[in-house]
Amino acid sequence: MAYEIKKYRINRLRLERAFCDGFELTDEGALVSSGDGSVASVFFTALDGVTDSCPWGRFLFDATAGEDTVFTVKAIASDEPTVTYNERSVVMDSVLRDPATPLADKFALFEQAGNVYTSVYSDMLLHGLNGRYLWICLTTQGNEARFSNFRALTPGDRFLRTFPEVYRNTGAFFHRYISVFSSIYGDLEEEIDRVYELLDLDMCPAELLPVYASWFGITPDGDYMDEKRLRIFLKKAYSLIRKKGTREAIEELVGIFVDEPFYIVEHADVIGGSDRETKRALQRLYGDDPYSFTLLIKRKPDEKLQLRLMRLIEQFKPLRMNVRILFIEDKSALDSGANLDVNALLTNPKTGILDEGIALNGTDYLS
Repeated sequence: MAYEIKKYRINRLRLERAFCDGFELTDEGALVSSGDGSVASVFFTALDGVTDSCPWGRFLFDATAGEDTVFTVKAIASDEPTVTYNERSVVMDSVLRDPATPLADKFALFEQAGNVYTSVYSDMLLHGLNGRYLWICLTTQGNEARFSNFRALTPGDRFLRTFPEVYRNTGAFFHRYISVFSSIYGDLEEEIDRVYELLDLDMCPAELLPVYASWFGITPDGDYMDEKRLRIFLKKAYSLIRKKGTREAIEELVGIFVDEPFYIVEHADVIGGSDRETKRALQRLYGDDPYSFTLLIKRKPDEKLQLRLMRLIEQFKPLRMNVRILFIEDKSALDSGANLDVNALLTNPKTGILDEGIALNGTDYLS
């Protein structure tokens, strides 16, 4: 017989509403402590279980902390959203979020609840903690620590209710013992529910990306392709393979790895209809192999990028084609004893006229 387990996730929006002292909230929705040895605290706003006497079962999160870092989790539950503070009834969330309320008073509210649960682990059983509203307090001290993926489960235990009524003694030894297996089963079920993420190119672990590339017959071995561009490349891999051997495929492939303008020059495009003198000059630049093309990239020479592109283009170009990659800079300078490189340019000075009848004869230059 299956029982419904409700899961509550404390996402970034809820973390923004929480009161944090000594924590910073990252863009990924994680809480990071300062690590200066002081105490850092966070008080979450209430999780609403909807029904009175809601049986909370488990609270867990991901924690990354050093050996000299300790953290403590406190949890209380109540059917009423209010609490007595300074001899008057106030909303619990308002007190916890109020920066003017001393931290000592906020901790005292948890202690005076009477049913406070305390743990020093990132996986906390809450069996026996009943109430519509659940409040959580997390404190840490020591080196820098990172906490994320906060979630609460209710009732959190699906195994106990499969036994006869005589065994359903909440909080007894048998309940605590069987809860261990229930938690393991719940974690396994959660992993199974997230199997689809392994095939999602935006969410899968980075170590699986080369495996998926090998499914397409592509070998992105080495460190010549960073994770972000590899994910983009794999998203386009199917369409690239369909266009394999075409100029369009090469242009799309290069566009993934090159942010600057680039040009593909085919041998027949520039040499076929040129006169003899021009043809000789072009052959010195682009080569005289009719089964070749040249990739011009407008940026400073980058040997690592050149190797990346060569290895990838080799897998998508026509079999007999050869490829050359040239980098074109905006300008080059020569000093004494320097040789001309492929990126150097000699200008042809022209005569000009200045005001008041002063002429430039081609040997004078203005800088």
